[in-house]
Amino acid sequence: MRPKPVVNAIRLMYAGVVLALIGVLVNALSRGSIARALERTNDGRSPGDRLSADDLQHAADLTYTAFLAMSIAATVVWLVMAVANSRGLGWARIVSTVLVVLNLLLTIGMATRGTAATAIAEVPTLLVGAAAVWLLWQPASTTFFERCAGLRHPA
Repeated sequence: MRPKPVVNAIRLMYAGVVLALIGVLVNALSRGSIARALERTNDGRSPGDRLSADDLQHAADLTYTAFLAMSIAATVVWLVMAVANSRGLGWARIVSTVLVVLNLLLTIGMATRGTAATAIAEVPTLLVGAAAVWLLWQPASTTFFERCAGLRHPA
């Protein structure tokens, strides 16, 4: 039986799935705003550095596709981590921790690169992930992961 901290961590990870699905929806609806943002950036460049209309469209399509793919990947990762941690797989607890640290660094990078709105939008995901990881490293959780490992690999 899973201890309460693991159960709560898994619930938080499923909340992360929901947040990531919202990101998929937002990104799916962002094609026009991405194109407009790139056009504004392009208009601010000196005439010799501006992208052609075809290059600008290609950049907008590529950016849209990348954002959508990343948000879909984030959804899958949240789901895989929830399932793997619920099964007591020790590697999943470690990978979840690494992903939260990377998310923290990404959020700090966004905030310091002048995209504060994007960084602020990332905070709920960061908090959910950090809370889940904190729960996964509680003593009762550690006992659960050790017991699961012992059942998979008896001495």
